[in-house]
Amino acid sequence: GDVFGDQIVASAMIDRIVHHAEVLTLKGTSYRLKNSGLDSLPSTRPENTAE
Repeated sequence: GDVFGDQIVASAMIDRIVHHAEVLTLKGTSYRLKNSGLDSLPSTRPENTAE
């Protein structure tokens, strides 16, 4: 939303981009977060993911 200035436009563009794509979810520890003191990003923690 910040890039396009509108949440609806951003959502529509993302929807069109991933419509025919295969979305891969990577699990495991992140090399980028290795020395940050975090195990994972908040959005990937089990309590924040839908089943």
